[in-house]
Amino acid sequence: MEKFRTITLLLCLCLPLGARAQGSALLRFSEPEMRVDTVRFDSGAMTLRYPYENVSGKTVTILEVHSTCGCFTGEVDVRSLRPGAKGVLTAVFDPKSLYGDQTRYLTVVTSDGTDNVLNSIAVKGYVLRDESEGRIRYAEDLGQGLRTDVSVNALAWDSFGDFAFSIPLYNDTDTDMTLQVTAPRRVKLYAPAVIPARSRVDIRGSYDARWKRLGTEVTETLTITVNGVETAPLRIKGTL
Repeated sequence: MEKFRTITLLLCLCLPLGARAQGSALLRFSEPEMRVDTVRFDSGAMTLRYPYENVSGKTVTILEVHSTCGCFTGEVDVRSLRPGAKGVLTAVFDPKSLYGDQTRYLTVVTSDGTDNVLNSIAVKGYVLRDESEGRIRYAEDLGQGLRTDVSVNALAWDSFGDFAFSIPLYNDTDTDMTLQVTAPRRVKLYAPAVIPARSRVDIRGSYDARWKRLGTEVTETLTITVNGVETAPLRIKGTL
């Protein structure tokens, strides 16, 4: 129950003051959700058009078209609409940085002079690439189907004043992996024992900098085995 209250509060804080959801919308989009089916990542950006109409009894102003990513953006041709007036939101969907099933949204913020009202429009589709998701997102191949983003990872101060690191590991196979990570004695390590198929986990750790002079450069090596077979090592590096 406490978790539900927290989520509800966060949602309320994210809405503009006086905002109402699409159930009482000032604009009506004739097709608020469009499908693009299967597209290739290198097929180029595509343009989608979402017609809308002012269904209120007042003049409506479109204040903002808000996007959460550069892959789906939009602009309207008319910012102020009298009752019954129509317009078109022109959206651009660019799949170049995407992979797999996608649902992307735009939020249209409107006002009738009294309240701000939100509309949501969406595009859905599947983005096809020649490489697996793991190869795209985690370019460093450690062997045995294990991947990460970089082979040398930086030590940095965390909120507790420790020198810490976090390293993503991705299982790019169709079976679960048994993982074992061995670290030098100065490194305190937290690592899962299993990585599920086609999944990411993070190994985290901190470096014991006691008895080390400030400004000292540190390099440590983590040894990794997958299903009992050793892979390429990972290194953590930083300046104390």
